[in-house]
Amino acid sequence: MTATARIQQVWCLRHATGTDTGVVEGLADLAPVKLLSELDGGALADFIKGLPHVVSAIDSARSDPDDFFITTTTSGHLDESIWPPDHTTVEMQADQTQTPNVDVPVQFSQNISLWDFDDISDNDLLGSITVLESEAGAGSIAKLAKSEIESSYYYVTYEVQQTA
Repeated sequence: MTATARIQQVWCLRHATGTDTGVVEGLADLAPVKLLSELDGGALADFIKGLPHVVSAIDSARSDPDDFFITTTTSGHLDESIWPPDHTTVEMQADQTQTPNVDVPVQFSQNISLWDFDDISDNDLLGSITVLESEAGAGSIAKLAKSEIESSYYYVTYEVQQTA
């Protein structure tokens, strides 16, 4: 048997803004993993926005968006992206959501990395998560992908299913 993870949603809590020590300190206590079943039907965004410092972190983000894409590698090359289709990017800013609905095979564990495409220099890692095969059957899980260097915070929601 193998497992497949469906990346259901990516919510940008704060897009890359460079180092902002006050924001990093204010967001340091975010839950790294959240089972959505624990929210009693509530939305992840509503739960997180109810935490201290979160709304000000969203509001303080500068206006230029991330040119966002997802890989299962750590090299950050756009030609290795699994979403969006055709090795393109989508603009993401604070408090925006994308629904990739892309399936990724998982054998033991699988890296999911979030990137900001950069024309001039290397692409910037916005954060990454590890999906575990052992999470199969747990329902929807939201994990925090963050970069203290870029001051970016994204929640990736996914569900792992066993496949024949």
